[in-house]
Amino acid sequence: MITIYSYDIAAGTLSNPTVEELPEVYESGNVDLWIDLEAPTPEEADILRTVFNFHELAIEDCIAIDIEEAKLDDYEDYLFFGFHSVFFDSSNLSFDIIELDMFFGKKFVVTHHKKPTVGISQLKKRLEQGNDFMAEGTDGILHAVIDSLVDNYTVTVKQIERSIFSLEEELLSAPTNKTFNNLFKLKSILIHLHRLIAPESQVIESLANSEHGLIQEETTVYFDDIHDHISTIEGLLDSYMDMVKGTMDTYVSIANVRLQKIMQILTIISTIMLPPTLIASFYGMNFKHLPLEDLPYGFEIISVLCLMFAGSMLWYFRKQGWF
Repeated sequence: MITIYSYDIAAGTLSNPTVEELPEVYESGNVDLWIDLEAPTPEEADILRTVFNFHELAIEDCIAIDIEEAKLDDYEDYLFFGFHSVFFDSSNLSFDIIELDMFFGKKFVVTHHKKPTVGISQLKKRLEQGNDFMAEGTDGILHAVIDSLVDNYTVTVKQIERSIFSLEEELLSAPTNKTFNNLFKLKSILIHLHRLIAPESQVIESLANSEHGLIQEETTVYFDDIHDHISTIEGLLDSYMDMVKGTMDTYVSIANVRLQKIMQILTIISTIMLPPTLIASFYGMNFKHLPLEDLPYGFEIISVLCLMFAGSMLWYFRKQGWF
């Protein structure tokens, strides 16, 4: 699906030209364009070559492969970005990554993603509601797209934070093996998310420092603000990683304490049963004239002796504070 937004600079109006009208609108030179390609067909994606004449390497990165880390390539007339959008489902602790590629020039911003992206959908709703950020130029469009990605990171981080607190409560009430597995899932998600965000922070920092001529100097302050936000998120990820590690250590400690209690109970039971077992083994031997065997109440006396041994050992263990 392809969505085209065209902002007429002179008239101050926003329109949605068709794909057929795009070449003429682009050549007119008096508009700012935002073209969003969401899971485009090969025919729709062909505008990257026919209309904008982007470099083949950039198109290949955009269409053919998934970029592992964020990147920024400078092609003089335009910039190519590789970013990521994330989706976190707190119900089952699943984590999905969606690559978002962008082309940025003086008169256009082209976004490409193979799946629906939360940030892009929100920007489209803003335009429908009259929040016309496209009036701020292509710098403003680029800022809006990147800012929406970082806002999505913030939402994801808050969801992870709530999941950590929930698992901590579960750990203190009724920990299970599932609790530990979920903690391990969160740890893997935090590592992956930190690995994604770190290079993106560097890319945004280069935009804030006016390292590229296409970025107007007066708009760099907005990218600097985004960089501050993403740096804050990196700090939160580090603290959450420490929380998860601490919670996992607590789980292991609780499991060890529970195991020690079980072993203590089993040891007490085994020790208490040892004298009766020893006495029973003597009377189970094939010998004649064992003590008390000829008495009328021999069995009762032996049973009372066994109970006395067991009771005295229980009293001793209780006095020692074993249970």
